[in-house]
Formats: sequence, structure tokens, C-alpha cells
Amino acid sequence: MNKFIAEAKSILILILIILFLKETVVEAYIVPTSSMEENILQGDFLIGSRYIYGMKVPEKIWIPFSAISIPTFLPEYRFPAFKEVERGDVVVFEYPRDPVYKFVKRCIGIAGDTIKIEDQNVYVNGELVPLPEGGKFIMNNYLSREVIDPTIFLGKQGNKDQYPQITIPKKGDSFILDENMDWKLILPLLLYEGNQVEYILGDNSLIFTNTSPRDVERRTGDKSIHKEYYPSTNATLITPWSDRFKKEHIQYLYINGKPISEVETYTLSQDYFWMMGDNRDNSEDSRFWGFVPKSHILGQPLITWFSINLNNYIPRLNRIGKIPN
Repeated sequence: MNKFIAEAKSILILILIILFLKETVVEAYIVPTSSMEENILQGDFLIGSRYIYGMKVPEKIWIPFSAISIPTFLPEYRFPAFKEVERGDVVVFEYPRDPVYKFVKRCIGIAGDTIKIEDQNVYVNGELVPLPEGGKFIMNNYLSREVIDPTIFLGKQGNKDQYPQITIPKKGDSFILDENMDWKLILPLLLYEGNQVEYILGDNSLIFTNTSPRDVERRTGDKSIHKEYYPSTNATLITPWSDRFKKEHIQYLYINGKPISEVETYTLSQDYFWMMGDNRDNSEDSRFWGFVPKSHILGQPLITWFSINLNNYIPRLNRIGKIPN
């Protein structure tokens, strides 16, 4: 029995070491969507580095192929980076609206850049950015300026092919917190930086979260999760892009326990990035959910070690060894 317990402990320690390395040094994952075609295909199995942009000490260790995590209780820290995120890099990052999911997109703009999209053409700092080699559009025509997509980032300002100029936030930027602030822009930034934001009116209190009920349901399969989000009865959570939240509600916000009337400004503590898929007509990216904070950056995909066509489950052996560009 003692020998069995000793071997079980050894196996457990080995598993924890492997999982820790997976969360800090390398990452192995399968690409579930076609948003990066033709450079990265749906069904590609990728090996990625987690150290190129500075290895991040994980707060949790995720069990592969599950939504189960083990807290590490380690202090928050990011090791020095071998390089900074640059325009054109293919980047692995935590999905801003639910860190459980890992996304792979191309960095189009870095902190301080301006982004504008006209007739599908992307402009960074006023200069046209060519579609990456292997990138594509699957629609023959682009949407006109008159088409307003309410699901677009910041809402009612454009569509995936026509997006008004926006500046990517950078470390040191300051925002005035008052009733005139662009709350759809500022509230997510406050949350990304670890602040607690509450909407308190009388005895009712709602805590803001960047995670939507759709993503929680997709992760856990629990449809009842919607009851925790406003406007459900007895809800405790609200998302910062909720149409139920209005400008007149800003006065009831509390930032880290202080009423917003006592918090004049907020200065950002990190940089942000704008990410887009190479398959521009079939990519859920920054056009829809906004900026990626530096804290969510994980690394870069290094090589395709296997690939399978998810429609017929036939291996694509010619993809093995491909390096994402």
C-alpha cells in the first residue's frame, strides 16, 4: 500500500509539473475556427511558446479539455519578454470576455495606434495595411457605411467593413470619470486592470464583469447562468456593454468601493492591442469585442504538429511542420 501511495504521489507531481509547464512555457491546442485561414486552418494542432512575450506566472492551472482549474496561489508576475508584440505578429491570447478561451489572431495595431476601416481596407496611423499573405475575404461585396451593426465594438458606430477611427489605449493614458465619459469604452478597461466596478442604487447592487452569460453557458453548459445577469430577477452581475445600462446610470457607479463622484480620473497601467483574423469575413475579433490587454497576451504559435479536417476527420499530413506566418 505504501508503495502504491508513493507511486501515486509521483504520478500526481509529474502531472502537476506538466500542467505547470503547459501554462508557462509551451502550449498545445487545436484551432477550432477558420478565422485565420489560409495561414492557420481549422483543425490545425499547434505548439506555441508562452515565453516569447514574457512568461506569465499562472493564477490557475487549467485541466486540458475541461473548464476545471486549480488555483496556484502564486503572486502575479510576468518575466522579462524576449520581444514586444509588434504589428503583424500572430498572437495567442486569452479571450478578453472569458479568459478560459484561447484565441489566435494577428496584431493589427499596438498601444497608441489609430485604427480605421474603410471599404474593408484597414488603416493604421493613416496608412493602408495590406491583407496578410494567405488572408482572404469570402464575400464578394463589402457592407456600406449605412449598414450599422449593433454587435460591433462600442455599438452603432459601423460594421466589420466600415469602422470609424479609434485610438488604441496605452499605458499612462488618463480618462475623466464623470457622467460624460464613454462608459462602453472605459468600463471594460477598468475591469481589465483589476478594478471592481459596481452599480449600486438603493438596496440593489450589480457587479460588472467582462464575461458574458453566453460564454459561461458555452463553457459549462449551464443555461440557468443567465439568471445571474441583469435584467433577470435577483441578478448580481452586469456586463459593461449591456444596453440596459444607460448614461444616466453612471452616477450610481462605485469604483473599488468609492462612488464615482469621488474618483476624478483613472490612469491606465498597461498597454492594449487590436487583433483581427486573416479571414476577415469570418472572424470574431477586436471589431466586435474591442481591445486585448497586455495581461491577456500569452505567446506565439510556433509550428503545426498535426492537422485534421474537422468536416470529414481526414488527417492533413501536408500541414505538419507548417510555421504560422
